[in-house]
Parts: sequence; structure tokens; C-alpha cells
Amino acid sequence: MFKTVYRILSVLLVLAAICGMAYKGRIKEDFENYKTRAIPALMYHSISEVPAGWPADLCVAPGVFEEHLQYLKAQGYNVVTAPQAVILLKSRQNVMNTVIVTFDDGYENNYTEAFPLLKKYGFRGNFYIVGNDVGKEKNQDGMKKYMSFAQIKEMHDQGMEIGSHSMSHDPLTSIKPELLPWEIYQPLNLFYQKMNFWISGIAFPNGAFNDAIIAEIRKYFKYEYGFSGQAGCNTLKIVEETPFALRRAGVYDRGNGAKDVEKVLQKCYVFGYLEEKGLPVILLDKARRLLPFI
Repeated sequence: MFKTVYRILSVLLVLAAICGMAYKGRIKEDFENYKTRAIPALMYHSISEVPAGWPADLCVAPGVFEEHLQYLKAQGYNVVTAPQAVILLKSRQNVMNTVIVTFDDGYENNYTEAFPLLKKYGFRGNFYIVGNDVGKEKNQDGMKKYMSFAQIKEMHDQGMEIGSHSMSHDPLTSIKPELLPWEIYQPLNLFYQKMNFWISGIAFPNGAFNDAIIAEIRKYFKYEYGFSGQAGCNTLKIVEETPFALRRAGVYDRGNGAKDVEKVLQKCYVFGYLEEKGLPVILLDKARRLLPFI
């Protein structure tokens, strides 16, 4: 009961402070200033129509995905890799309209559909690959076909970021502790052996991680960053203090074309802004509904 009351009071205090800023005419200016030092990250999975048996949220059709890219281009977004974003933030540059576009799981349509479209618009993508699935076809809840090492290497050689999505895709928080080294370390070895380059990033399956997982990752100096499942934006404070809990939000096809990606970007900025003001992460969704003016 006390914790609930404390959380409500915390939210009310933050909202009161923000509303006070709005009353003084400063909230829009403050919010726009935040956007000059904050980089959102967008998460996609399969760039395809929805196959039979697949969850709809895993798929964005190629035509819809191109609408999203056209929106980013028209709005002047600089679409970068995660390492490039970290460099921009650490150099304290103005990062207004900078975004990271990511893809999880390593489906072959990331190569056949997403990769050509990213190149068409002059964008960089970030692809997080399940080590055990490279080059495979699985008849699991509908056919799933994954990229080969040759396809992944071609994307890397043309400027795309390649990272790990673990070896098995099992949530790392639910596996036996003795399997963590294999899940985390083996992708480093595998990708170097097969493609002759070291990866530096990981996207946690289902966004799940804990202190033990972070401690295991830190044993392998090649890893420099990791994506969590928490929405928001990435700032200098986040990349310096919690580099293995970078913020990211999923993009889903809700039938609204470019409006869907516009809405997710706004969500990232709002969540990040309110988080910086001290609003508890667990209550950000509720806070956003209370602040339609942002």
C-alpha cells in the first residue's frame, strides 16, 4: 500500500512540475531541447506479410516498411548504426532527428526486403541474429527462413551493423546460469569464425535481462552495448551509465502507414523525456495518456 501511494505521489510531483513549466510557457522549449540530445531506436522483426500461424506483431509488410522509411527521409532523419549513435552522443553533438533502426531474429526477408530498401534511402540498419538459426528453415508456427552467413556478411560489408540476439533466442533470465556463457560468448566466436569480424552489440531476446546477465556480458570486452525492451530514448547519460540497457520500442503495422512509425517515435521521445524528469518507468504509459499536449 505504501509503495503504491509513494508511486502515485511521485507521478503527481513530476506532473505538477511539468505542468508548472507548461504554465510558464517553457515545456515545449524544454521538450525540444531534450530531442537535440536523445536518440530513439525502432525495433522490427520480419519484413513480410503475416504468414499463417505467425503473430501479426512480428511482421511489417515491405510496402508498409517503405512508407516508414519514406517518412523518415521526408522528416530529415539521420538513420545510423548503434555504434554511430553512441559516438554522436559522446561527442555531445546535436542529434535532433537521429534514429536507430533495428531488426531482430535474422529472418531472410531482412536481407531480401529490408536491406535493399535501407540502401535505397541511404540508411543504415542494425541486425541482431540468433546464432543457432543462421541459414536454417523451420516449420514452427509456419515456415521461418533465416539469413545465411554470406548474406549477413554482405550486409556488414556494406555498412550495416550486425549483432547478437543470443544463440537460442530463449529469454536469458529464464535459462540455467551455467548456460549463460554459451548464449552470450558463443555468438562472438561464431560470427568471427564464419565471417571474420567481431560484433560489439547484443539485443536481449524479449528484452529480458538482469544483473547476472549484465555481469556475464561484461566479462567479454568485445561487447560494448545492449538493447533492452524498455521504450524511451538514448542519451549520453544512458550510454555512459547503462550501455547494456539501451532504450528501444517496437514498430507494428496498425494499418496507418507512416503514422504508425511517427507515433512510435513520439512515444520514445515522451517516455525518454519523462524518465529524465524522474517519472517511474512502470508508470510512463499512464503518464503519456495524461499528457496529450506533448
